[in-house]
Amino acid sequence: MNQTIRTSIDIQNWPEQDRSLWRAALHVSTFLEPNGIAAHWAEATKTQVQKGYGKWMHFLSTTGVLETEATVMPDLRITEERLRHYVQMLQEQGLASVTLVSRATDLQQALRVMNKGANLNLLSKLISSLQMRAVPSRNKHVRIREPLEILTAAQDYMASVIGSLPQDPTLEAAHYRDGLMLAFFAMRPIRKKNFASIVLGHHLVWNKERWSCAFSADETKEARPLSFFLPEDRSFNDCLNLYLTKYRPLLLGAPAQANAQIKDLTGPLWISKRKTQMSEQAIYCNICKLSKQLLGVRINPHLTRDCAASSLSVNAPEYILAAARILGHASLSTTISHYEQSSMLSAGARLSEFILSLQSEGADEPQDDLFDNPFEDPWEAT
Repeated sequence: MNQTIRTSIDIQNWPEQDRSLWRAALHVSTFLEPNGIAAHWAEATKTQVQKGYGKWMHFLSTTGVLETEATVMPDLRITEERLRHYVQMLQEQGLASVTLVSRATDLQQALRVMNKGANLNLLSKLISSLQMRAVPSRNKHVRIREPLEILTAAQDYMASVIGSLPQDPTLEAAHYRDGLMLAFFAMRPIRKKNFASIVLGHHLVWNKERWSCAFSADETKEARPLSFFLPEDRSFNDCLNLYLTKYRPLLLGAPAQANAQIKDLTGPLWISKRKTQMSEQAIYCNICKLSKQLLGVRINPHLTRDCAASSLSVNAPEYILAAARILGHASLSTTISHYEQSSMLSAGARLSEFILSLQSEGADEPQDDLFDNPFEDPWEAT
């Protein structure tokens, strides 16, 4: 059996001073006392930054620094040499360049809230340098697909699943559920956390002649309420109804629910083969696997959001505000970054034509591109 190699230190093994400062930063106070600096952070953000700081703790431990500087203020342990070796350690662990930026940012944010007077200039310089050289490990542009293409593939798959496994109806139900999840993401690409949490009769409600879905402000990343109708597309609704009346009861092990009225159904929408609500991780893995099988490319739940925004960019750019609302973006600039996924594809052809026209006109010799210079460490030359 392979032994797990730890690359992070859990909070209970941090020096006492670090634990106290971190917990103080997250502290939610009583009525007359101030909150910690990071008390307002989302739980996912707290977890990510804590784990990122744990990696820094692991580095300091393996280099012997933590033992001798346990009582030193956390930000005073930062030196240029240590940051160089820290980045080198992360690279040796196989982390992508984009992930290096995230780990450095985690460290910066942890130190910022643990000591609001900390001098973080070295970290800021490092992050800027890493950002300039970050290259996405996966070419997202080539995986963008039209939502209609995704929907059609998912519906065809669901049709092929029906009656395909009479010897294992639960597995057949799970396959059908996965197809429906992919179709749902294609039509309404909400965040994975909200998608996994959908409860019939609470979030998803039959509203006379169609389904409506709503989340309160405290359930969304942007802390703003989100509500929408599911598509009126008949084929999509037929697939959803079949899941609710046949396959979901099979997954629940509750055949009696097959006879219930759709409007009266309650409980989690997405059910696992273990008869429980599906986890976010299970949904992520199943969507990636099925999209690769059907479309030849791995489309994760978050990428369906890019697909939706890109489709609007190409087919109806005047609806950019609608895209922002669909994606739950508080800032329009975030939506525009999604639009650029498709804009870059179409602009590429136009750029090639423009370059050719310059060459035909005898353009001057191009200047050297500074970003092509050799790079050996994550620091700008000074």
